[in-house]
Amino acid sequence: MPNVPDAPVEPAWLPDDQVDALFSRLIPFSNLAVAVSGGADSLCLMTLLSEWKRRSGWRGTLEVLCVDHGLRPESGEEAAFVAKCAGARNLSCTILHWAGDRPGRNIQEQARLARYRLMAAHMGRSGAQALLLAHHLDDQAETFLDRLTRGSGVVGLSAMADDEPAGPEGLRLLRPFLSVPRARLEASLAERGLIWCTDPSNTDTKYKRSRLRAIMALLEDEGLTVERIARTAGNIRRAGDALDRAVRDVFRRLVTDHPAGPLKLERAAFRGLAEELRLRLLSALIGRATGAAPRLRLRKLAALDRVLMTDGACRHTLAGVLFHGDAETLFCWREPGRTPPETLAGVTGEGVWDNRFRYRVPQRADGGPPLPALCLGPLLAAPGSVRQVVRPDGWPKAAFDCVPVVWTETGDLCSSCLPAADGIGNFNGFEGAELERLPFQERLTANFSDDGDDEGEN
Repeated sequence: MPNVPDAPVEPAWLPDDQVDALFSRLIPFSNLAVAVSGGADSLCLMTLLSEWKRRSGWRGTLEVLCVDHGLRPESGEEAAFVAKCAGARNLSCTILHWAGDRPGRNIQEQARLARYRLMAAHMGRSGAQALLLAHHLDDQAETFLDRLTRGSGVVGLSAMADDEPAGPEGLRLLRPFLSVPRARLEASLAERGLIWCTDPSNTDTKYKRSRLRAIMALLEDEGLTVERIARTAGNIRRAGDALDRAVRDVFRRLVTDHPAGPLKLERAAFRGLAEELRLRLLSALIGRATGAAPRLRLRKLAALDRVLMTDGACRHTLAGVLFHGDAETLFCWREPGRTPPETLAGVTGEGVWDNRFRYRVPQRADGGPPLPALCLGPLLAAPGSVRQVVRPDGWPKAAFDCVPVVWTETGDLCSSCLPAADGIGNFNGFEGAELERLPFQERLTANFSDDGDDEGEN
């Protein structure tokens, strides 16, 4: 008697109803980009997206982006192949080229970073709301094993997210295939009689990812399947998300966030936190003080933590932030360093300054005298007369050196986040530019990498 399966057997390829479920969260978007290299994974993503778009009636814009790195002789042909496949599905395709010198080492990682830079720049012009990527279940497992060999902790071992709001270059990344094995994507293409490009580096044992793929076959024989590895990575990510929420709560309760930029908290409260929370809080403080999201090394954060856990006065710089502690209070602020905040001349309209403040210069609508020419820069770079602002009590004077101020070409203070000693002038009815601190980016709370998280190969 033939064996009867305990559950319905899924087809090797992805049927339409499963594709519809995977792409259902795309419906609210109106403008998306999809990264396609010509390999099976990304080509399957483009193919199934085009079919879903037609089947579901989704009326948004979908553009294919292909990056030609120029690293292999056939890369130009592969980019042309992607453009041809996109055209056959009535999708627009833009080929982006990686120009400039190539690094001598870590070439795959540098190529990855270049891809994101190029696509982010293009999406900034096209207005795309998110970038679709074809990362799948096997990628999830390979990333976990790679980080495991490097001795990573919670941050490094956490699974990739299917929706990453603050990815590289600030991109929102969507990964609808994270629950799908590579074999089902290839089967979906084969079912349609489609071919794809093969990158020789995927099987070249010179690269660590290729060696890990060979190891995974052995692990599967022992019961450690890609599904179980991905499930473990998901469990770790859930724990990491819980830690992030705890740090956000600690930040709100313990940190004084001055509207002009610097931050402070009581050292006793800091010392009372568990080490993991302290490290994540330090990362959040750096992100808030600079408005940026630097990838901080765990060993450097740990070194800073050891300094701050002492009883005496301390002074330490990390990632453009100066930490200054007396016996009771820890202060931190954006330090000028070798690259102080930029000074802008002839400021008009609105924009973002130093990743920390939004400015807006009102336009005259009454036909009166012309507005004065304005400069926007840090307090330390302003003319001497402009620096006569009132620095708050209870803070080190230097904590406000990088506060934004606006002044006229004649050296008169026009706008400031701090009160002026002699008041702020009114020039021909112009009352000054508006300065507003950007909101706290909560995704910065765990923006550090474990010592083992180098992306280098070999």
